[in-house]
Amino acid sequence: MERLREAAATRPSLLVSGSRQVGKTSLLRQVFPDATYVTFDNLLNVASAQEAPQAFLDRFAGPVILDEVQYVPALFPALKERIDSQRDTMGRWLLTGSQRFELMTNVTESLAGRIALFHLEPLSAAELRTEASIPREALRDLHMLGGYPELWKSPAIDRSAWYEDYIRTYIERDLAALVQVRNLVEFRRFLGLLAARAGQLLNHTDLGRACGVTNNTTKTWLSALETTGLAYTLQPYFSNIEKRLIKSPKVYFADTGLLSALLGIETADQLQASSLAGQIWENFTFTELVKNGQGTPGKNLFFYRDHAGTEVDFVIQKAQGLELVEAKYSERIRSERLSFTKVASALPVPVVQTRVAAPTGQAMPLPMDGYVVYDPRYSE
Repeated sequence: MERLREAAATRPSLLVSGSRQVGKTSLLRQVFPDATYVTFDNLLNVASAQEAPQAFLDRFAGPVILDEVQYVPALFPALKERIDSQRDTMGRWLLTGSQRFELMTNVTESLAGRIALFHLEPLSAAELRTEASIPREALRDLHMLGGYPELWKSPAIDRSAWYEDYIRTYIERDLAALVQVRNLVEFRRFLGLLAARAGQLLNHTDLGRACGVTNNTTKTWLSALETTGLAYTLQPYFSNIEKRLIKSPKVYFADTGLLSALLGIETADQLQASSLAGQIWENFTFTELVKNGQGTPGKNLFFYRDHAGTEVDFVIQKAQGLELVEAKYSERIRSERLSFTKVASALPVPVVQTRVAAPTGQAMPLPMDGYVVYDPRYSE
């Protein structure tokens, strides 16, 4: 919250991006309670802003929250002109968007250098631990439940129905603004098949064949998921040994509650019985690394795998060297199944830390022989 206040005090505008239901609007309305609120989920507001953007902005004399601005691209040149004519007026335009700013069409050029950017993810384990109303034992299933605030605020909600509504709203509103989906059944199948590949190497030809569409279609659909903050692709770590390394990316979902719902997993017993439990745990580990600021995909967070099958789930670049993180959905870690030593010896950059993310139920990291075991639900 303090970062938002600081940005509003020093920049003409700010944007909070993130997928639907992560709390963007609630956050801005809480931090800026006196700001006028306008949502572009309202089609009349969209039409008004698209047809006469300058006149639309004239309606507001003070700070205003413009919610879901990706629906009104015509508003951005008008905002640029308004900001340039009032450069000494700070914190006037407070925006939210369900698309990542850097991926919004025709937007980055309009507001580059004029806007402070924030990206909001679903709630992290650390954020949920600070909420007194959430009992500690509830965090036990966090990797299955995910971090959407509404589901934690109202635990009596039918989660299955909530996620179905979420997916339908996403397809009807956010997806339609980006790509043409002519067959909703095919896209829904794509989501389920992609969920089953979470944490796995991505093969668009194989995925397209399974979905009954072309690989170019699956690439377009996945790009839309990334743009709207629902999915990430994680690139492999390259070095001077890159000829021996796998070059395909991995795919992860931004929330493991949504991932579990797409896989039809609704209870802890179903999770334990599922052959995909390890993939869900790996995806959860990934999201916690991102949420806690430990790694940014494509910037300093990667994975390692060579053609011999030697791999480490996550490689984090740090100033002093590399950190290797392995996700293991087991309370008992078999050291012989860890590849830290082999991977470290193949890398030209020193490895400064090795960690295993496992469901230990312990808040304190457990030092082992050559690595540290931690539980991302309770530590960090």
